[in-house]
Amino acid sequence: MVRLKDIAEACGVSIATVSRALNGLTNEGKERTAFICQTAKEMGYYPNAAARTLKTSKSNNIGIIYEDMMTHVYFSTLFDSLRRESEKLGYDLTFIGRGDFTGQQYYENARQRCLDGVIVVQADFDAAGIMHLATSSIPTVIVDHTYEGVDCVTSDNRASMEQIVRYVYLHGHRKIAIIQGQKGMVSRERLAGFYKACVELGVRVPVEYVREGLFQNAVACTEDILELMKLPDRPTCVLCPDDGSAVGAMARLHAKGIKVPEDIALVGYDGTLMSQIITPRLTTFSQDCTRIAQEVFSMLIDAIEYPDTHIPKQVTVVGKIIEGETV
Repeated sequence: MVRLKDIAEACGVSIATVSRALNGLTNEGKERTAFICQTAKEMGYYPNAAARTLKTSKSNNIGIIYEDMMTHVYFSTLFDSLRRESEKLGYDLTFIGRGDFTGQQYYENARQRCLDGVIVVQADFDAAGIMHLATSSIPTVIVDHTYEGVDCVTSDNRASMEQIVRYVYLHGHRKIAIIQGQKGMVSRERLAGFYKACVELGVRVPVEYVREGLFQNAVACTEDILELMKLPDRPTCVLCPDDGSAVGAMARLHAKGIKVPEDIALVGYDGTLMSQIITPRLTTFSQDCTRIAQEVFSMLIDAIEYPDTHIPKQVTVVGKIIEGETV
């Protein structure tokens, strides 16, 4: 095992100088610091994470809270973007699942693990444990939900739905229905955007055109579409909760002899790879996971590195329509 002493001898400097250089605490010139770090790398030196934490009070470890089952394609894409961004910045990611402890203990668990910060991707945002963590001294960034005075990064759910409605309107649709996901901030924002665009375009929305559905549930989505198609004045286009629901519904409708988009037009949400490799390709809305991850870490690193001057903010990330063949 390579020791600091070995690196010091190879570089012709003291052990203390090597230690400071590897921990970014040196006042040495940039060239000498780079030389020491490169030599250590070539010699196969790996720092002891526990010892570094004791010396610097930093673990270079970020916690991620995700309470749902990991089956939603959007979240797997977001996790990959977060992983790439964390690796780029030299941080490790640790998942904090609700199976480990009760929600009240999120803060305590983060402290015990010496986490430098936490990213809350999916959770019961009304739970006391989540709110306690978000407002604590531990740097925390919330994704797709907002708290006053807390760092938050959200997709522009309201504007995205406005874009979708205007898109299908330009393609001739005047009878537009929407199937929502589970109740929450995301669904509320999307529904608000849907109504806003319809009002501005003069599109009438019968109460029957708005259905309460589920995310990632093709069976429920199919049933809702079939119910909408039974209406005397049925819609010509249905906005689905997400790509998973829409893709699954297309297959089930096809089995019943219902063609998309000839018999009914469908629009998904998330812009997943799956939606673009099926036939017909799904018209959908792509969320910018790369940008979301960048904004999350920008806030988090600033809060970690400059706790005394950091000012929490809320950032909204825009996405784009992916034109498919289902409208």
